[in-house]
Amino acid sequence: MARGARFSKRLRYWFDNTMSRGTASLIGWLAIVSMVMVVIVTIALEFAYPADERGRQPNPFLLLWQTFASTFSLDVPETGTLAVLGLWFILAVGGVFVVSALISLLTRGLHQQLEQLRKGRSVVVESDHTVILGWSDQVFTVVSELVEANRSRRRAAITILAEHDKVDMEDQLRRRLGNTGTTRIVCRTGSPLDLTDLELVNPNAARSVIVLAPPTEHAEDADAYVLKVLLAINRGPAFRDHRHHVVASVRDGRNRAVARLAGGDAVVVDADDISARLLVQTARQSGLSVIYQDLLDFGGDEFYVISEPRLVGYQFGQVLSAYQHCCPVGIVNPSGTAVLNPPMNTVIGPRDRIAILAQDDSAIQLRTGPLPVDETAIVHSVRGPQPPERTLLLGWNGRATRIIQQLDIYVTAGSTVDVVTDRRDAAAAVARVGLGLRRLTVTVTEGDTRDRNVLEGIEIVGYDNVIVLSDDVLDPLTADARVLVTLLHLRDMLEKRGKNGSIVSEMRDDRDRALAQLTRADDFVISEQLVSLLMTQISENRHLESVFTDLFDSAGAEIYVRPSMYYVRWVPGLTFATVVESARRRGEVAIGYRMAEPGEGHHGIVLNPDKTHPLPSIDRLIVLAQG
Repeated sequence: MARGARFSKRLRYWFDNTMSRGTASLIGWLAIVSMVMVVIVTIALEFAYPADERGRQPNPFLLLWQTFASTFSLDVPETGTLAVLGLWFILAVGGVFVVSALISLLTRGLHQQLEQLRKGRSVVVESDHTVILGWSDQVFTVVSELVEANRSRRRAAITILAEHDKVDMEDQLRRRLGNTGTTRIVCRTGSPLDLTDLELVNPNAARSVIVLAPPTEHAEDADAYVLKVLLAINRGPAFRDHRHHVVASVRDGRNRAVARLAGGDAVVVDADDISARLLVQTARQSGLSVIYQDLLDFGGDEFYVISEPRLVGYQFGQVLSAYQHCCPVGIVNPSGTAVLNPPMNTVIGPRDRIAILAQDDSAIQLRTGPLPVDETAIVHSVRGPQPPERTLLLGWNGRATRIIQQLDIYVTAGSTVDVVTDRRDAAAAVARVGLGLRRLTVTVTEGDTRDRNVLEGIEIVGYDNVIVLSDDVLDPLTADARVLVTLLHLRDMLEKRGKNGSIVSEMRDDRDRALAQLTRADDFVISEQLVSLLMTQISENRHLESVFTDLFDSAGAEIYVRPSMYYVRWVPGLTFATVVESARRRGEVAIGYRMAEPGEGHHGIVLNPDKTHPLPSIDRLIVLAQG
């Protein structure tokens, strides 16, 4: 190959490399070409212009300036020789191309910058914000609750990092949530598994970090994703020397321990276990899902953990009547462990804190005087032994075996569970779980729960509890549609028999709740929504982790909805203070009631009422008690 050809190729290679460096390089080359053209034309004009009367040529510097100025306009002299006008015309035409190219390059560069902004690749400069890593249907519940929690803050921000288009994420949030008040929502496109992308949302300066599992039917894949994100935040070079308040959830309880190892001091929630417990408790106690919804969201009453030096030395039973507008529910010891409904003679220590149910932290105020109690209204009825229960489980999903195991904890010996499903993996799963059951007998019948003939073959009125499960193999829309079909059939069958049995259904999309209410089922458990609410509560207050751990643990105190006649008799002017005292004498904490005529919505549930106001006609009390 000739030396000239090699030089030409090297020159072309060098030119291509410089041109590929971006807009700045293109503008540089355009400036060089423009200046070369201006200089050449100026030199030519110097020779083309005729000399003046003294024989002097035009000032070359002035001519250079005029040439440069004319390069970017169409201004040409009106008079002159043909050669001069021709050169000016060439310069003007060249200027048009140069300016057009410059405008094109500037426009392209600006467009590229706008595209980069649209892609959400700039670093978030926020502090004391909430970071959400990942994207699923849970994000709408989490963001909605965070917006509600941030209403008292003047400046609040939520940043979301997910492998979705930034504009698309913002549009979906705007469509589902509407106005977010004082809370700014900032979306960034990137992978939470990428250490560089994680830096975009500035987790080191965040108040809390919430990790959302991706929407996948396999728990293993979802938990693996969460584990990797926790590992990146806890061990990543840019993050490991900072403390982070991280909240995440796993679907398989066996992965919880390793997730905690990966996440350091991260709070890891066992989503399927909590969902199973809530579903079982709700199936056995109508209205319980409404209670949990109220306790977990930021729109009603919430749990707080406070220090109150003036109550040091008091017994817990005395603390119950120390507040008029709040309900103390437990003690958090110095190690951070919460004990709900402790023994009434437990003494409050100097480093103990009180777990309390209140509408807002501003309402937590000690009462100066004693609360009035009507001794004549307090009764001491004894509940009889619990008979065996029959439960019908319609449908199947990954939580079904846990539901059966949880039922085995609550029911008495001789109780039964009948499973009806078209899932082929159900029989084998029941056979495995049946080996560890102590009180329950489980049978499986193959059948499509949407088939009216299959449902007619079941003596529906003979069951104490009916649970309709949402299939987690199907997408949420299809799974919830199948649940709705089953509910419509069940309600029609019960009405034709003149019965009103207890039916609890599990939904996966909160938007389907309104449709499910048309079927008049007793309760609706939106598993993912309740887990999202729980994670949001803990992200705002880490101390609540221990409170909810004790609340959802079958070995600790739990919420029960019990007949009011076991505690009080109806008398005019009956107040909740009397109810609290009656429950205290049983070693329980009363936190609300259910009205005898509930009306529409919320099942007539009232939590944390004023202890001095007369009560309406009630038929149930809501108490914290040992199982």
